[in-house]
Amino acid sequence: MDQKVEDQISHVVSRTKAHKDTFAVPQLIRLLSDQLSQDGLDENSKAETTLAFVESVFGALTVAPIYSDALIREFYRCVLETVENLGVRRNEILEDLLFQSLRRPTQHEPHKRKKQKDARERILAAALAEFSEKGFHSSTIDSIADRAGIAKGTVYRYFSTKEGLFTALKDDTMSEFIELAKRRLSGQEDVLEIIESIIKIYLSFFEKNSAFFKVIIQEHKDFGREFSEKFIQELIGALPSLKRRCWKASRLGKLKQMNYYTVFFGIIGFLNGVIQKWLHEGGEGSLVDEIDTVREVLFYGFAIKPEEPGTAGILKVIS
Repeated sequence: MDQKVEDQISHVVSRTKAHKDTFAVPQLIRLLSDQLSQDGLDENSKAETTLAFVESVFGALTVAPIYSDALIREFYRCVLETVENLGVRRNEILEDLLFQSLRRPTQHEPHKRKKQKDARERILAAALAEFSEKGFHSSTIDSIADRAGIAKGTVYRYFSTKEGLFTALKDDTMSEFIELAKRRLSGQEDVLEIIESIIKIYLSFFEKNSAFFKVIIQEHKDFGREFSEKFIQELIGALPSLKRRCWKASRLGKLKQMNYYTVFFGIIGFLNGVIQKWLHEGGEGSLVDEIDTVREVLFYGFAIKPEEPGTAGILKVIS
């Protein structure tokens, strides 16, 4: 790989903030596209250039604070899309990319990257504790650094502002929740079981992270809507067959025929109301204890009405 390209890769990676890691991928892909668009490159040459480029990017990311498995996956996905659009068959490089990844150590992180990752996590943990005790506006970078036991300058190395630190906390928590939901829901088929699992995951995650959510809901009034929208979009993307399952369930008489986007937004909105009530009451008791009531209301409604001919036994998502 040409030294100029190596320097450009290092520049992109080093200038990307930890809480804005995804911004690195489009810039890196543009560099790759420029390399592959040079005159005189046949398919084999483009494949070799791509592999060398990926190796260089991985080396730069390995020692950078923005490194994560999710970032690497996104980078690989974009690389495959790019080379295919530029005339390289995906299979030409897919196997070599796999062998590249297998050659890399997976059990032990390089010392420098592990140290950087630990420092970032300590800063975020200290920030959460400060925000929880004092509120966002009363907390300072100095107090966060003192609590984390690190120099103030180290905090600024990862987060240029207190607002940026707060955003990183929010984004990390949302990403953790979405990945948890994807893992737990990926193997389920029955749509009612999926909905019930979503209810359990949602309430238990909010309860586990109650200190964070108390702070963020106080400081960002629109967070509940933002969180809900991102969760639903990611969830539907992770479960592409969910619409088919809803349609199948309606044909079997388990669900009413309705817009399933509306259904899921309604479910999450109801859960947010339950969580707000719980937070207003000081977070006493367990949110998980509300699951039976929530399921009953969402699946069957709360009003008893005369049974109509031919409707016995039909379940409803929302009454």
